[in-house]
Amino acid sequence: MRVWGRVALAGIAFLCSQRTFADGANLFATSWSEGKRIDADRALPPTPFYESPWRPTPGAPGALLRSESAEEYTLPAGVTATRILYRTKSSSGADAVSSGVVLVPYGTPPAGGWPLIAWSHGTSGVARSCAPSQMRSLFYNWEGLYEYVMLGFAVVATDYAGLGTEGRHAYLDMLGNGADVIYSVPAARAAVANLSSNWVVVGHSQGGLSALGAAQLEAARKDLGYLGTVALAGASDLEDLIDAGLAAKASILNGLLAFVVYGVQTVHPQLTTETVLTSTAAKQYSEFVTDGCSAASGAFAALPADGIYRPTWKQNPAVQMSLEQTRPGVRPARGPLLLVTGGADPMFTATSSKIVAERLCSIGERVQRSVYPGLGHDPLVYGSLTEQIEWIKGRFSGAPAPSNCSSPD
Repeated sequence: MRVWGRVALAGIAFLCSQRTFADGANLFATSWSEGKRIDADRALPPTPFYESPWRPTPGAPGALLRSESAEEYTLPAGVTATRILYRTKSSSGADAVSSGVVLVPYGTPPAGGWPLIAWSHGTSGVARSCAPSQMRSLFYNWEGLYEYVMLGFAVVATDYAGLGTEGRHAYLDMLGNGADVIYSVPAARAAVANLSSNWVVVGHSQGGLSALGAAQLEAARKDLGYLGTVALAGASDLEDLIDAGLAAKASILNGLLAFVVYGVQTVHPQLTTETVLTSTAAKQYSEFVTDGCSAASGAFAALPADGIYRPTWKQNPAVQMSLEQTRPGVRPARGPLLLVTGGADPMFTATSSKIVAERLCSIGERVQRSVYPGLGHDPLVYGSLTEQIEWIKGRFSGAPAPSNCSSPD
């Protein structure tokens, strides 16, 4: 089995290396028309599954509201999928509903059930139609997601509240998105048999940040089955992330900067777009941000990045609160943690990840931080796959977690 696992891992890594960026998450299209085409190609037909029950039964966060077998996805042979609808909490403690999907490998589960990964996806958009579980390939397909299942892990992949389900999506709300991740785990177990009581969190990009939010929530929640967190290209303060996007001056990233405003508005409804965005950007925002998913950047690509936010955007009280609430490592988090960063990532930079790692190390957590020189935001997922899998296997086997907290780099 050990030999087979190494061969399979090598084969999967080779297949991934042959795929293009467009085959993975493909965050933003280069034009509005191209974005709309991508959205249409990905989308599954609408289904009433995502509608909240008119009179939902009482239940705690993590309670399963509905589940169904799903055969519409383009999955590796033998993998089965189950959609779930479940209770969760916003970062303010308000009741919410999230959807997601549970993937189970082919074959007989090991003793104790399939080891479980709670997957936290990167930016798919902010519109309700941008839920990965409403896309044929679950948005990520072979960019990490399918590899985990092919290597013998069950995966529960949340959509986050407001994607798929009713209500606004709290984009980049570290604790709100993190809650959606941790509460997907009991819902998955209620919907699917033979899942292990032990689980790890793995997230990329937006999901890497929410994975750190899940670790922070687990510091108080203390689920006995929680074994640790992997954050891929997601260790950064929200402020550093925005500043990096503005400094990059890459028009293809402008949609992300607009989504940030939407996320802050979700948590702090008093925020008006006109106080944060320039007048030109504000007009495009109201017209395009919630109309499409990856297509959003088609509206903003013509603007220079420094033409999106007003110079005084940080002084807005709602923005200040969001920036303060999204600083991973400032408050206790529960490890162990693996922080993986691409040296060529223009958004979640190596410098930012070092700051977060130092905070986590200072509070006594076991942190392994790895930087992959030359790899960008999405290639990092492929390039770090071997390290991810070895680290995850170590948590399920009970091996001591590695740490390089003592290293100055």
